Amino acid sequence: MIEITKADFDDWKSSKVTKAFFQAAEERVEDCKDMLAGSAGVDTLQDRFLVGMIQAYREMQDFRVVEF
Repeated sequence: MIEITKADFDDWKSSKVTKAFFQAAEERVEDCKDMLAGSAGVDTLQDRFLVGMIQAYREMQDFRVVEF
């Protein structure tokens, strides 16, 4: 495993590219929520997939340096 410092992580989090990546992830979450709002209950497997996608993006967005 590659060790990084909190400063390295903070630099990465403040990068313009990283911010754009996280903004795109948030847009995907909103897209999934919109799809669920419009079709929840029609296809249970699709509902589960969308909920899983939302959870995965949220977990990625909540990642903290203490988890290293």
